[in-house]
Amino acid sequence: MKRKGWTALQIVQFLCFVCVSVFFFMRKTDGHGAVQTMEAKWISFGVWAIVYIVVLAIEWAIAFVIRRSRQ
Repeated sequence: MKRKGWTALQIVQFLCFVCVSVFFFMRKTDGHGAVQTMEAKWISFGVWAIVYIVVLAIEWAIAFVIRRSRQ
């Protein structure tokens, strides 16, 4: 049961990542009203991807520690 919950969480997080990534590439202006060039879109996506990867690394580290402590 716990494994299914973990997998569901990972799928939901990935879908959120994809939705926000699509949003970054679809918008014409950002929150400040600045026009989004392709370079600015890639920078926004890069920062978003780094945040996503850091969150995944933390979750996997926690899961690793929990699995090691149960053995």
